[in-house]
Amino acid sequence: MRYTFKIHRSITNTLWYYTDFQESKFHVLNNFTNSGWTSAKIQNMIDGVKNSKLKDSDESFDWQNEDVFFRSNKYGVFFIDLMAQRAGQKSEKQDLTLNHDEFIKFLQDFKQFVEENS
Repeated sequence: MRYTFKIHRSITNTLWYYTDFQESKFHVLNNFTNSGWTSAKIQNMIDGVKNSKLKDSDESFDWQNEDVFFRSNKYGVFFIDLMAQRAGQKSEKQDLTLNHDEFIKFLQDFKQFVEENS
């Protein structure tokens, strides 16, 4: 999984954090773009995913913003592209599945980027 992070300062001086995945199969993760990211928010996600590694599907850790939803449990981390669904591209299943460690690594890298640029 190859990615880069970018930052943009808007006219109102708001910082926007962007994720850019080069492989199309990870496109749903580009929807983490937002202006509200903090180290604490990302750490909460990391902790939730770590704590859900052994949880059954009815006890999963769920998170979403307006563009992406994910659920983490003992079977992995499953992503739904809410932005694509709003555009009429509904899918029959999740748009991406990752193992816990792969997603946690991404979140740790993203957290470091946010900390360095806040």
